[in-house]
Amino acid sequence: MTNVDLQLAEAPADPITRVDIRGLQTSCWVVLIVIAIVRAWLTRYFIHGDAISYLDLGRMIAEGHSGSAIHAYWSPGYPILLSLFLRVFHPDAYWESPLAHFVNVVVFIGALACFQLFWRELRQWHENYAKRCGTEISERAFWILGYSAYAIAALNVIGVALVCPDLLVAALCCLAGWAALRFRRSPSTGRALVLGLVLALGYYAKSPFFPMGFVFIVCAGLGWPPPRRTILLGGTALATYLLMCAPYIAAISLSKGHFTFGESARLAQAFYINGVQHYQHWQGGPPGSGIPVHPTRKLNDFPAIYEFAAMDMETYPPWFDPTYWYQGVTPHPNWKLQAKIFVANLLLEFQIIMEFCAMLVAAVIVLALLTGYRRRWMKGFWDLWYIWAPAAIALPMFALVHVESRFLGGWLILLFAGAICACPQPAGGSTGRVVSCVAFAAVLTATASLASQASQEALGRDHTTDRSQSSAVIAKFLLNNGLHPGEQVAVIGDGADGAYWAHLARLRVVSEIPASYWPPEAHPSFDFWESGPERQQRSLRILEQTGAKAVVAGSQTSMPGMVPSVVPSSWKKIDGTWAYVYFFHANP
Repeated sequence: MTNVDLQLAEAPADPITRVDIRGLQTSCWVVLIVIAIVRAWLTRYFIHGDAISYLDLGRMIAEGHSGSAIHAYWSPGYPILLSLFLRVFHPDAYWESPLAHFVNVVVFIGALACFQLFWRELRQWHENYAKRCGTEISERAFWILGYSAYAIAALNVIGVALVCPDLLVAALCCLAGWAALRFRRSPSTGRALVLGLVLALGYYAKSPFFPMGFVFIVCAGLGWPPPRRTILLGGTALATYLLMCAPYIAAISLSKGHFTFGESARLAQAFYINGVQHYQHWQGGPPGSGIPVHPTRKLNDFPAIYEFAAMDMETYPPWFDPTYWYQGVTPHPNWKLQAKIFVANLLLEFQIIMEFCAMLVAAVIVLALLTGYRRRWMKGFWDLWYIWAPAAIALPMFALVHVESRFLGGWLILLFAGAICACPQPAGGSTGRVVSCVAFAAVLTATASLASQASQEALGRDHTTDRSQSSAVIAKFLLNNGLHPGEQVAVIGDGADGAYWAHLARLRVVSEIPASYWPPEAHPSFDFWESGPERQQRSLRILEQTGAKAVVAGSQTSMPGMVPSVVPSSWKKIDGTWAYVYFFHANP
């Protein structure tokens, strides 16, 4: 048994305090779960472009096409999870999106359980460290600070509105932190195997987790002098991790013809560093960035019309498998621009932290000042590097190319965990009361922040796209007016973000006049409506030749002006939505 274990065994928690802490934990669980349910319900119809692809994959897996989980761009963990619920509940068009948001609530509860494990382990490390430097933060205050950090990271930085795997990644960040600290405290074969397994699950949740797996293993086993047993057990964790990841890496590498653990970073490099046209309809360029092997076909210049019927993919082929349409792209370094983007992204990360977590930053600063003097906290922070190092490496890793707030949630929990753990308090005096006040202030401000974000969602000022049942209404209308599942349609607008109705109706978008494309000032959909009746009819004939049975326009309520104020009589308005449809069979 290690010194930490002995110290913990010698100082059992007071039964009254234990009951009080359990009551606090139960209350926090209930409040956080209720908030997650309410916010998921408020945004239950919010679906963005990535969500359509994840739901496509989930439905394919649920219907027995397990091979679709092997995808070089979309990691398999989240689609597999969605598929389980789709297979059990078989939702209709009106309930699929609410079900997907219910899955997010389930993931949120699982992440909360993972956080509970991690924070309990962290408490042990804090107590052991504080005994050498003063006294520990009271258990009540420590848990309040932890729940505040988790609530902000999971519900505000990530949120339950987005149908994406980032909450799942946050859960596995906490679970990996727990497994790494547990292994470091008392290495064993079982703990090494658990660490490797957890890290592999992180990779299957999202491919950027793969390089971070090696960081967690280093944090779990690196010490000086390194005991031989720890080195061997660390090797066991590494071997387990690589063996668990190897089948998927081999599968996607064979499918792409080169070694890869995921193509998202490669495409992000091309988009954000090399200036390649974002997301869809890349026709080549800029110079040095390669030539597409099989691009979407550009059929017309004014308005721009693109066709992609050749590939039998799901709802919206250009974003169902971006790696297919961007095959041939050659990302290359641009060190000057890379440095500028890196600095800009670091500033963006700082802005995200201060926007969502200012109260936690302030709480850590006050706790650090209460340690007695700055050098003591800095020394403790560096001594506990293995807690916060994964976050300190992950944040710059994202900053190299592209940053969104949802990427950061799980890593911010680890960062604040290291900062709070390094805050032992001086023995005696009124410091304990001050710490309790700091924790109380943190939970109050965190609650206010959660309420503010929820009110924004309730008023429709955040996550506003498709905040109604319009996609289900459009899907039902099309199926009730002559279209059948499996048939092809065209879109005037943004198929990536605005074609959820096609997914619900099991229709496939095969051509479109985009809402916008590179360069940003180009808007082919506006060009279509402003081009006059003769040119409009010519454009519609081109769309019909792609195999489309109908054209849908104006399905995105977030983009007013997608259709003109006066629409030709040959177009039918879909009641209860912004959308219009043109049926080719009714307009010979």
